[in-house]
Amino acid sequence: MGVVAKLSAAAVAASVTFAGVAYATESSPITVDRVIDGDTIDVWKLGKRIRVRLLNIDAPETKDPNQPIECLGPEAASFLARRLPTGTRVELRYDQERYDRYGRTLAGVYESGRLINAEIAAAGLGAPVVFEPNRRFYPEVLAAAREAESRQVGAHAPDVQCTLPAQVESATA
Repeated sequence: MGVVAKLSAAAVAASVTFAGVAYATESSPITVDRVIDGDTIDVWKLGKRIRVRLLNIDAPETKDPNQPIECLGPEAASFLARRLPTGTRVELRYDQERYDRYGRTLAGVYESGRLINAEIAAAGLGAPVVFEPNRRFYPEVLAAAREAESRQVGAHAPDVQCTLPAQVESATA
């Protein structure tokens, strides 16, 4: 068996069953290369740079050339960059569909056992979203988003000018 075959075989560490569906997890060393925006990162895995779109979270846009920068988009990207600085070791966990239409790897990103996708929602910097059939991380992201709403942080903050609560407060004042 060649070196590449050994590395590839070593990359798939386990299969986890959740709600009757088997999901792959990997144990090969994966490190953050850079943060693209509030829900997309580049990682190094087995010597290759891979673009990862975090599942079940949708952060405000900052990179779409056809759209303006959205409310709290830069803050979401900054949050993720502080949470996952270059060189941070992460674990990727997958759902049913592994790639999106842009060729990005779809995953739950874990650091020190914590789901980063949900941490973004808990900060109020991203909304829970389901792109069928990928629902694996949705319950945790949804719970975190509800927590952010109850704490009035991020997109739920009445003191952040671009948020809906602030606009409503301003209009009714």
